[in-house]
Amino acid sequence: MIPGSKNPEHIHANFDLFDFTLDDSEMAEIAALHKNERYYYSTPDMLKAYAEMVPPVDEQK
Repeated sequence: MIPGSKNPEHIHANFDLFDFTLDDSEMAEIAALHKNERYYYSTPDMLKAYAEMVPPVDEQK
């Protein structure tokens, strides 16, 4: 996911996300979550409905 913003403070905050580390046990827990299943799917109709629901970029705050 790539967050977007026009606000310089928000842009800086979006990039300031590497202020933590994960140890080996935490990485193992994350790896165990992978079940080779897809949790998201879309169809052309779903994508069209989403595009219609999102306001134009210039109107976003």
